[in-house]
Amino acid sequence: MAAQSTIVARLFAIAIPVAMHLTLSGCSLFEQKVEPPPRVDTPIEVPEGHSKLSTRINIDLAPMRAALEREVPKQLWSINRPGAECVPSQRTEVIGITLKSPVIRCDLNGAVSRGSINLTGRGQDLIVTMPIRAKITASDIGGVIKQQTANASASVSARVRLIIRKDWSVRGKVAISYDWKQPPTVSVLGQDVTFADRADKRLSAVIAKLERTLENEIAKLDLRSRIEPMWQRGFTVLSLNTENPPVWMRLTPRSLAFDGYSASRNSIAVNMQLDAGTEVFVGDKPQKPDAAPLPDMIAGNARDQKLALTLPVIAQYSQLEPVIARALNRRAKRPFPVPAIGDRMVELRSVSAYGTSQNRVAVGVEFEAWAPGKRDDPAIGTIWLTALPVNAPDSRKVEFVDPEYSVETSRFTTNVLLEIAKTRDFSSTIEDALTQNFEDDFDQLLGKVDRAVASKQFGDFTITTDIEKVSTGQITAYGEGLFLPVSAAGETQIRYVPR
Repeated sequence: MAAQSTIVARLFAIAIPVAMHLTLSGCSLFEQKVEPPPRVDTPIEVPEGHSKLSTRINIDLAPMRAALEREVPKQLWSINRPGAECVPSQRTEVIGITLKSPVIRCDLNGAVSRGSINLTGRGQDLIVTMPIRAKITASDIGGVIKQQTANASASVSARVRLIIRKDWSVRGKVAISYDWKQPPTVSVLGQDVTFADRADKRLSAVIAKLERTLENEIAKLDLRSRIEPMWQRGFTVLSLNTENPPVWMRLTPRSLAFDGYSASRNSIAVNMQLDAGTEVFVGDKPQKPDAAPLPDMIAGNARDQKLALTLPVIAQYSQLEPVIARALNRRAKRPFPVPAIGDRMVELRSVSAYGTSQNRVAVGVEFEAWAPGKRDDPAIGTIWLTALPVNAPDSRKVEFVDPEYSVETSRFTTNVLLEIAKTRDFSSTIEDALTQNFEDDFDQLLGKVDRAVASKQFGDFTITTDIEKVSTGQITAYGEGLFLPVSAAGETQIRYVPR
């Protein structure tokens, strides 16, 4: 910000001698002491910006994954059925005679277990997969076959879509399917007998348990409790520049919109848009705004996100004074040719600059002048100039209009000082040293503004900004300094990581 202030100060210094040159040519003799222009202390007022800042909350999937592992038992069910009907009675017809085969019974034993539950995300889907393994032994089959063993496997999968309600609560829409990759089948007397139908009845209870667990864990995501601290801490004051001058940005959240989510392997990223007022203050740190309760969720639009800040480029008058003094001192090493009275040597005593009434700038140049070789009889006094700083829309070149002047001196030497001040040589000295198109320095200004808000850490927040467009407003003279508003537009993301 100090470099930005210097740029504006240089512009101000360019215009002062021009205004003096244009207005002093018609001056008359002053033979009385005049009062300096009144000094004002009006504070700089920076317009409030209105921004939509994109932000997100990352939800770790590890707790949900652990809950599924905990709530769904490893062994889903066991099988212990002595004398079970392995092969039911069947009717056959032999040479016109209907025969009925006997029921073949056996002892069924086994267990059905699951493997590790895998939880991941893809797009807007949470995907849960659960492998199932079964081993079933049929023994004492019909009193003839000692034992047959069947190995089976299945896969249960669930796809979950999150639903964010108006009160920021979360619900899930669960769709579950399963498939036997290898049905539980044994061979009995040359006939394959499957137990998939019986297993399906038991598996439906397991699927229901999985679904209830998913729904409960999704409800426990409790998005509101995660968002509320971020919302409350969004009512804050951030430092953009620590000194010369101190600059602060006050954020006042207005609303919070849900803008979709995306799921990945380990987390759910909930995207939101924070609609906030952004105010920039120069000088003392402003009071933090009062926090408001978290409002209801509204629908967001990623294409509608924008950053709108008015950044102050400040030229403090204390920084402006040495710019004018250096230019005059360099030229004062040689005599000034003054047509009306001859050559004069000049020594600058001081330069004063401040804000005066009606948003004008006052500049006082105190110096003494003498004819070469007559230093013992100098003309001494102060020329006061007031003028209104102006610039064209979106222009960085500052001019000063409607100038007024007066001379303050303790001797009847006003005409000498005015004759020196109105020479083209006097004014062009400063012009030649400082006149340049502000556009040459504007790229540097953009870089400084961009870096000022590009990426900053504010407690639990990291704000990343991409400024796409910068425009210049109307320069105004306040008691605290010259204020050139620079409007920055672009995109901003806020990342909230609770410590």
